[in-house]
Amino acid sequence: MPLPETVPMRGGGSVTIRRSRPEDAEAHIANWSAIGAERVFVMTEQFSRTVDEVRAQFRDADPARALWLAAEVDGRVVGGANVARGRFAKNAHTADFGIAILAAYRGRGIGEALLRSALEWARAVGIRKMTLGVFATNERAIRLYRKFGFEEEARLRGQVVLDGQPVDEVLMALWLAPASSADPPA
Repeated sequence: MPLPETVPMRGGGSVTIRRSRPEDAEAHIANWSAIGAERVFVMTEQFSRTVDEVRAQFRDADPARALWLAAEVDGRVVGGANVARGRFAKNAHTADFGIAILAAYRGRGIGEALLRSALEWARAVGIRKMTLGVFATNERAIRLYRKFGFEEEARLRGQVVLDGQPVDEVLMALWLAPASSADPPA
């Protein structure tokens, strides 16, 4: 599916999935900070990069190495996703995935649309394995990832503390294509 793409949301309305643009920087920072302030879905509570840094990141991203997506509803960026290819020759066949959606827009199919676009990009640029980390308490996200074929590869016991309680970080992966004959099949 070419970007931008507009898809219907559960409960009505539609979301447009598109590449993030430099002018989206303030909205992304506000969204990431709001999601971080919830203290239950992402590692950081406060986004620390400046608007200029994020603008440059979106503007200068190598399209074969990184993808930054925006989810836009009624002209407002309500979420996003990023995919970053491994930085070294030994792991350039892999990419890490992250996603964040404002609370009021969760459960409406936006995550599915973002993940679908991210996977399409990954396949197009030759990524063979997509990886991610998710807190074990984020059952909705884990269901989404499993729906797309991600499997748990590791569990870091008590990796984070949420509301004073240790929580596991679940490391998941999806093989898009084998890196060699020794790798699991896609």
